[in-house]
Amino acid sequence: MFTFELLLLCIPSPGVPYTYLPEHETVVNSWSYNTNIVTDIKQLPYHVLIVYGSKYCSGTLTGSRTVVTAATCFVRNKGEPIVVKAGSNSMVGSGQIISVLEYKVHEYFQNLSNLDNDIALLILKEHVLFDGNVIKAQLVESEVALRESTPIKVSGWGGPHLPVKYLNLLLQSEMIVINKAECEISHKSLLTPSNFCVKYRSEGRLSDNGGGATFKNILVGILSWGANSKDQYNVAILTNVSYFERWIKLNTIRFLTKYCVVKENSKLLGIHSDEYVES
Repeated sequence: MFTFELLLLCIPSPGVPYTYLPEHETVVNSWSYNTNIVTDIKQLPYHVLIVYGSKYCSGTLTGSRTVVTAATCFVRNKGEPIVVKAGSNSMVGSGQIISVLEYKVHEYFQNLSNLDNDIALLILKEHVLFDGNVIKAQLVESEVALRESTPIKVSGWGGPHLPVKYLNLLLQSEMIVINKAECEISHKSLLTPSNFCVKYRSEGRLSDNGGGATFKNILVGILSWGANSKDQYNVAILTNVSYFERWIKLNTIRFLTKYCVVKENSKLLGIHSDEYVES
């Protein structure tokens, strides 16, 4: 007998057309876009720092107690406690620091390649306090694709792979969506239906993965691999958030049901942060 969860994962939504962002094709000069810029958390209020042991990566707030990031962030985790910091311009600056109660790596992570289904969801021990520096991101809908040459903004932290002027600071780099045929030239073994590729100028490198990729402030991707070394071809691979939109919502419901008192289960597919409280 099928459960509600299986129906969500396995049955396409009836009458939902496959759409593109942007709606119409645009011509972009691929080398006119910006490189890395130091930015303010008010411009990226959904961006968070994730730390365990001596390792760090980026993530995106999708609710007051949930963060989405790359599963590859945790391949070296050996049971160390994980903490998240929100609302900070710097890895070493002040912010809201909250422990992670539990995290879930996708069930089929690394199934078809080392980057297949590269996504994880974290549940925080406490609610973040939403203010001008901390706001949850808006998820792209399912059944949505980005057109080739679309510029998107990818965020991360300045680390040892980058010039000293970027050290520990919040960065944003503009990257350009490319088709998979172009990406396959250098990264064919890593590509699956769960990801897509972008190119960037060498000055637009980031030092970590897990950070959000946005189009007009809508979360469309998660930095999975390829933007942290000047010796690599200037192509990054992003986890496709549209591909996992239902997975994110379903597992958010599971986390909130486990750790929170849910007011109205029937409305949780919208995942509004004011619909649940701590148990």
